[in-house]
Amino acid sequence: MRQVTRFPLILTFIIIPTALLHAQTWLPIGFRHFGFAFDVPPGFVLTQRSDEGAAFEGKNDAFLAVWGARLGKTSFRTEIEHRMVEDEKNGWQLTYRRVMPEWASYSGVKDGQIRYVRAIRVCRDRAALFTINYSRNEKIPYDPIVVRMVRSLKAEGC
Repeated sequence: MRQVTRFPLILTFIIIPTALLHAQTWLPIGFRHFGFAFDVPPGFVLTQRSDEGAAFEGKNDAFLAVWGARLGKTSFRTEIEHRMVEDEKNGWQLTYRRVMPEWASYSGVKDGQIRYVRAIRVCRDRAALFTINYSRNEKIPYDPIVVRMVRSLKAEGC
């Protein structure tokens, strides 16, 4: 009987710290001028902000940028394909790419880093994008963070 009462106590010590890790606060930010909102993950510190976007630094040289772009006469697809070509010219080996009419994602590797880029079309003539770079060694912990960032990038106020 004594071991039965210890089990819930031990389970409590395991569950509470895990729950606290997942309860860290994400920072919602919006860029009204471009018509989108985004959630910044915990642990990223703002290093630069303008009307067009913001840059953040995280642990172990992680870097996050989020910004809006006017497409003008350029199509959403053309804009994203241009960014992929530029990243490849800069040494990123792209390992995944998906371009749809309303959203796009691609990722690649370079010098022990992973880059993930997500873009959505907003307000017909604009795009909202984020880029995150982090160590390949941290891929598994970053996978759910990237998924949450993808879900948080939304058109707002068009």
